Amino acid sequence: MQKKQIIQFSVLLLAILALAGAYFGIRSYNRKQEEQKKQQEAAAEITLTSFQPDSVTAISYDYNGTEYAYTKEGDDWKETGNTELTLDQDAFSEFLKTTGSITSDTQVQAQEGEDYGFEEPLRVVTITTTSGTSSLTFGMKNEMLGQYYVKTSESSKIYLVEPEVYTAFDKTAEDFEKEETDTDADSETDTDSETDTQAD
Repeated sequence: MQKKQIIQFSVLLLAILALAGAYFGIRSYNRKQEEQKKQQEAAAEITLTSFQPDSVTAISYDYNGTEYAYTKEGDDWKETGNTELTLDQDAFSEFLKTTGSITSDTQVQAQEGEDYGFEEPLRVVTITTTSGTSSLTFGMKNEMLGQYYVKTSESSKIYLVEPEVYTAFDKTAEDFEKEETDTDADSETDTDSETDTQAD
């Protein structure tokens, strides 16, 4: 290999190394920027609800003009006053998990004389845990932003939340009803057969 070729190869190698270093440097910088952004967003989030499903003993809310209330009896959730309906415990726990970590990233600078819909709220959610009872009150929807005004029983401050926070409570008791499986049906049939045999 001639001296000229060796020099050209060395220059090319250095250029490749420089480009590789720049690539990994930019990648590392972007990763750090992304982490900082996530940290800033997390710091800006305001916690509105924070509870574990196991700590809840009762919850109620209104939907389409009907109030739905649920209480925990032993280890099972039941619709208050309705012994006929069997709830899917896993589905209800998932519902509590979703509603137990509600946050907002916007506190509203309330204007004097503005009601924001709290005089006649769209929905009131009452949650009782082993630590006490609290509530969420949903005011009107800000049509321009597509978000809902909400405040908690712990503060008079007003926040904005995404529509999925509001619609998380768009559930009837039947939405949590446990579907009867073939095993359940067979079990009921066996029980009926045993009853008939005993009667005979």
